Amino acid sequence: MIKELYQTKLQEVSLNVTDSQIDALRTKNITKSGCRVYDHGFFGIAGNLGEPKGETWNQAQENLARKLPCPWGPGTNGQRHCRLGGEMTADQFLAQAEGLLATLRQDFPQFQFSNKLNWVEREVRLKNDAGLDYLYRDAVIEISLLVRSLDSANIFDTGLSGVYRTFSPEQFLAEARQILEAHLHPIAMPEQEKMAALFSPYEFQRAWEQGLSGQKLARNASPLSGKVGQQLFSPAFTLQVDRSADNELEPFFDGEGATLPADTMPLIEHGVLRRGFSDKKCAWTYGVENTASGEGEYDDVPGLTMPPLSVAHTGKTLAEILDGRPALYMMTSGGDVTAGGSYASPVQVAYLYQDGKLLGRLPEFGIRGMLTDIFGKDYLGSAIDRPFDNSRPCVAEFTLVR
Repeated sequence: MIKELYQTKLQEVSLNVTDSQIDALRTKNITKSGCRVYDHGFFGIAGNLGEPKGETWNQAQENLARKLPCPWGPGTNGQRHCRLGGEMTADQFLAQAEGLLATLRQDFPQFQFSNKLNWVEREVRLKNDAGLDYLYRDAVIEISLLVRSLDSANIFDTGLSGVYRTFSPEQFLAEARQILEAHLHPIAMPEQEKMAALFSPYEFQRAWEQGLSGQKLARNASPLSGKVGQQLFSPAFTLQVDRSADNELEPFFDGEGATLPADTMPLIEHGVLRRGFSDKKCAWTYGVENTASGEGEYDDVPGLTMPPLSVAHTGKTLAEILDGRPALYMMTSGGDVTAGGSYASPVQVAYLYQDGKLLGRLPEFGIRGMLTDIFGKDYLGSAIDRPFDNSRPCVAEFTLVR
């Protein structure tokens, strides 16, 4: 019998912002322990809050009687500890956040700021009797500020956000000034049918979840079934499972202890569909590669889950990708991709971006395109730099809907 501990620890300082002031501070310190046992191809699990208890291990052993099959067994013989991010006390975070808001209030009295500022530390441990000992710790500052013009009837008009392992208030404020100053300067929509736009690959998360599931690909239930090995997208486009240090708060191992070479694995490589995402059960059942995509609650059996993804940058800065052409910096919601690959989304807030500057706020409009075109003939690349939100934007051309 092999015993395995899967443990998560979350520490959080959350600041609630109302009327541009911090009006509440909440702290969390939560430890969850999952006790797992493997014996003769079967799996038993139980969990408790806090450190693992003897009765929890006993319950996990008793749960072997449920005969949950696990012929692939636990991970073995791997040792790695990864600690990222810095340390911060609640008082330090509060002082930094108050300074940030004071500057925003002073420089932009036309706006009201609300929502959340968080400091989050996450630790995940997976250790068993078969020589596996993995530990991951990361700490970040999460900024999610909603911004409303004082003369607006809207709940909010724009936003300031980002996730930062290393936070520079000066850099954040410089980017915030660009957005807020552009918001105060309405301009007309360019007379073009299509335009380049900056967007997050997470806008297409549901499409990847449906199309790249290893199980659905194997069962011919994905729109991409039967197309592994085919050139479906631009040679500039690589979509990968990303468990590297570039991805904040995501461990280098999944909930089953699976890891990846160099912490990444392409699903779509230079436009070619290479594989779907898979966990141990999917890999065992269908004879495909395990892409470290098994997750679950601390006290539950891990299962196939959409892994953390990223788009590999194309080695150029945003300025080099655009080469002087104007582009849209958009904030969208409500967009979706149909089963046939058609994408459409309203754009509630957008700014015109050119030569490293936001030139002004555009009226509301919509965008549309085919998934194969957005990441195919209309795809321009993914920037190596992070001009806004501490994220690397993808750039493609979209058809405008006025």
